[in-house]
Amino acid sequence: MNSVPLPASSTGPAAAARPWFRSPLAGVLLLVFAAEFFLFDHYGSHRFTAIYPRWNDQIQYLGEAYSGYEYARAHGLAAALWHTLVNPSAQGTLHDVAANVVFAFTGPSRSAALALNLLALVAWQLALLVGVLRVGGGRALATAAAMLPLALAGPWNDIPGSAYDFRLDHLTMCALGVTSALALTTAGFRSRRGSLLFGAAVGLTLLTRFLTGTYFAVIFVALLVWILRGDERGRRATHLTLAALVAFLFAAPIFWINREWVWNYYYIGHYVGPESTIRSQHFGLVRSLAFVGGELADRHLGSFFLLLAGASMAALAVFRPAAGRGPGDHSPWVIGAVFLLAPALVLTLHQQKSEVVVSALVPGAILLVVALWLALAGRDRDTPRLRVGAALIALAAFAFFTLRQLAPGPDAGFIADNRKVAALAETLFTRARAAGLDHPAVAVDHITDCYDAQVIRTIVFERSKQWVHFEMTLPNGIAAPAEAEVFARLALSHFVFLTEDAPPGGFPFDIALTALRPRLRAWCEANLRAVDRFTLFGRRMVLYQRREIPFAAALP
Repeated sequence: MNSVPLPASSTGPAAAARPWFRSPLAGVLLLVFAAEFFLFDHYGSHRFTAIYPRWNDQIQYLGEAYSGYEYARAHGLAAALWHTLVNPSAQGTLHDVAANVVFAFTGPSRSAALALNLLALVAWQLALLVGVLRVGGGRALATAAAMLPLALAGPWNDIPGSAYDFRLDHLTMCALGVTSALALTTAGFRSRRGSLLFGAAVGLTLLTRFLTGTYFAVIFVALLVWILRGDERGRRATHLTLAALVAFLFAAPIFWINREWVWNYYYIGHYVGPESTIRSQHFGLVRSLAFVGGELADRHLGSFFLLLAGASMAALAVFRPAAGRGPGDHSPWVIGAVFLLAPALVLTLHQQKSEVVVSALVPGAILLVVALWLALAGRDRDTPRLRVGAALIALAAFAFFTLRQLAPGPDAGFIADNRKVAALAETLFTRARAAGLDHPAVAVDHITDCYDAQVIRTIVFERSKQWVHFEMTLPNGIAAPAEAEVFARLALSHFVFLTEDAPPGGFPFDIALTALRPRLRAWCEANLRAVDRFTLFGRRMVLYQRREIPFAAALP
């Protein structure tokens, strides 16, 4: 491929001489980003911060962020940031580091934690703007590209892994988005500075989620193949190697610290451990491809994004200038395809299927849309017609985002059950404190995200800002436990939630404890005291506690 000079941006010589961040565009974007943050923080995330933190992954990561804040209170912010960075982790290490930076200014809260999700998306938007400008897309198309993430369905739905869920999936998607967009600034890895910046972004993405290492192994190989098939192979391959070295220097020390955790979680847990068999859907290749492609289209991109992308490309195809094809820079096509297909390959071949992690494919899909825009726009990317079209795309994406933030909250039934969850947490907190328990132990007879120990711990901290070390004796995993272990763990528990009547859940743990229910009830009646009966999310429950714990009034 021949090296192609990048065209001057936007509106003639005067505009070309003035960087975008010193133009009126910068002021407009600043206002747009401020509006995004206000809508998300004041309306969108507020629907979720008002209820208990659902979905077990979120509970884990919130707990790590809040415990990091407690460490900062005891040892100072700098010590806490280092502690959270090197604290052993199986999945990633930057979420609690970033959260504690925010907490230092705002105090700890789920609202502050979720704000990180929106800030990460804004960083992706800025990277798209810069990347498209760098490949000569012009300010109109660059602005439209920056608005595309707002048109996605996944971040704004009430689902695990959305922007309303503090877990690694959304942050990883945005980190991959930033990295893929910064790859455009490398000029096909002809730019040393762009390549070094790309390498730093890769390193930070690796630290955000360790699993992305499998994606980047494929991405770097694919990029090397592309480079070796083009011109300036030596220079470009050297710059790609420098990018890989920078990424290695960023991530390798943390990977080394966590090597046993990563090995146990991913290899043992995903391939040879007992839970790997339980979680494996045993899909064949065709079914795996259909799963990954379907989840990408339906859950993460969504019908509005697909409609907007399709309509914009159709309009460009019909109304593009007579000049026809634009400059022959193929890097947006290559980078978009690589960032789409590399994670798609890994997730297709992986024996465990999760619809949540498919969000890793979204940045590549967005770059392919942008690449087609650039191809259809022609050489002159500053026509009045193109500016109007780009403005309409941006407005449509922002309108979709706004409507999603203003969506109605949970129904009255869920709100009533949410109040019960909060009351349960307050009850256990009050009784544990009255009994002088430093590590109150809680057992639940099924997998739940409502009232096991880690949920109670998180709710108590969010409501009282006191970190109480609630210990989870049961559940102890999704596999069916040994009967003797169940009763041994019951004996260690201060509080036990026992189901009175409900069908067994889907996990072997739930099924095994359903079969043991009569004996569990007999043990609790003989050794503990029943203090509360309640119905929560359709399940009738009894709360037992040790007899020596002071009795408090039952739940309303």
